[in-house]
Amino acid sequence: MITVSIVVAMSRNFGIGRENQLPWHLPEDLKNFKAITMGKPIIMGRKTFDSIGRPLPGRTNIVVTRNRGWSSNTVLVARGFEEALVLAKNACHQNDCNELMVIGGEMIYRAALPVVSRIYLTEVKGDIAADTFFPSFDRSQWVEQNRRRGKIQADFSYDFVILDKRC
Repeated sequence: MITVSIVVAMSRNFGIGRENQLPWHLPEDLKNFKAITMGKPIIMGRKTFDSIGRPLPGRTNIVVTRNRGWSSNTVLVARGFEEALVLAKNACHQNDCNELMVIGGEMIYRAALPVVSRIYLTEVKGDIAADTFFPSFDRSQWVEQNRRRGKIQADFSYDFVILDKRC
């Protein structure tokens, strides 16, 4: 069985982005993201892909866009989240992995939440000015499996948390 997981860093007010960028610079979080996603297919929206600026190496990159004219020679393109799931599951079968990762942004997270069984959450302490937000979700439907405190950086404190959906 293939696990569908979300990887997200968000503030207490669910902020995940500002002006198509992360609203913080946390090198430890970026290293954690790389470790969690390496070797696995990643699903992202086109704006997230644009903000990264390139395909992430060592991972099958799948970009979801409604723009029929948008194409790429370096990533797989899906016209909706369901199509992206099919592409990611196929990549898992081809590469013998058992987890696919949803990495944002807001609309992709919203589409993914009903089918996700794990969230890798970087919980940034504090309310951060943002224009992009993670969708509200019922935390009581999730079990915290692990929590690890991150290093304080640039006046941000944060925890790495793994949440699994209750059966």
